[in-house]
Amino acid sequence: MKPNKVKPNKKTLLQQINAAKPVNALTSKLTSRTRKRSHKAIERRALIVGILMNTMQVLGGVVVVLMTGLQAMFLDTAFTFISVVSGIVAVYLSSRSVRATKRFPYGMFALEPIYAICKAIFTISLLAFSLLEAGSAAFEYFVYGRGERMSLGPVLVYELVVVVLCFALWAYYKAENREINNASSLLQAEASSTLVDTLISAGIGGIALFLLVLPSGTPLDFLHYTGDFFITLIIVLFAVKEPFEVLRDAFVELVGGVHSDDSLNAYVMSQALDHKPEETDLEKVLVFKQGMKYRVDMYIAGTGEHITVSNMVSCKRELEKALKKRLPVVDVNFVFD
Repeated sequence: MKPNKVKPNKKTLLQQINAAKPVNALTSKLTSRTRKRSHKAIERRALIVGILMNTMQVLGGVVVVLMTGLQAMFLDTAFTFISVVSGIVAVYLSSRSVRATKRFPYGMFALEPIYAICKAIFTISLLAFSLLEAGSAAFEYFVYGRGERMSLGPVLVYELVVVVLCFALWAYYKAENREINNASSLLQAEASSTLVDTLISAGIGGIALFLLVLPSGTPLDFLHYTGDFFITLIIVLFAVKEPFEVLRDAFVELVGGVHSDDSLNAYVMSQALDHKPEETDLEKVLVFKQGMKYRVDMYIAGTGEHITVSNMVSCKRELEKALKKRLPVVDVNFVFD
């Protein structure tokens, strides 16, 4: 029996193709859930490892802050504490965002960029607060000649250990995110804050080493009283770029901006060309990302007298199946422009 044909009426085609979505969801239910669990399991595992490592650093950092009173050390410990708290929140979101409910049948993936935005804003605020706090102490010394000599204590040893741990954790986050094709906004945010923490610790450790070997009575003696400010200033200058980049990317995801990964866009385009419906031309492909969920809009135009709806539905399913080899959660839409 010949397949049913319909004239290429935009409204009729889109209604029938959209009506086929629940069938698509049912036929790929087990495979889709397995992939989601796999990607989310990798994400949660990385987040839990980060929580454990950061908790150990916080405990050590609190001791050093109480011993030295350094603003830069407070900044370092505060960043790590934020990573612990945000890591716990991220683990919860990782399991929550992928769940489909009657109210949210496609999951709550928007929670992931919202989390990244909140963490980036908080990180920027903490950098600004720490710089102002350390700057006020330096102002007191330079203007009024009042200040206390910095107490370094065990700072150097602590920061050496922390730099190694933070760098290892940053590399681990990046590796785990690459394993899932950089789909995790949560791991991107955590990797960014961990890199900031690494820079903070490296800056504090470097200045601490310099001050330990700097003799008293030299023209640089003022650094024994204001070194905390200069450490914090250098840290802020080097670290502030990361949270702003996370903020930008998460905002684009949240408001529905086009995904900017050129290699991924090229991959999607090649797959779209291989799976386009019969008697159609592919005009363009737009890729959107929100958390771990991707949406692919294929703009097509009819080239023949008839377009087979069943063929379009089949192409949609096959394309989604092909894309899921790299994208954890993906939905393909045909758009007649």
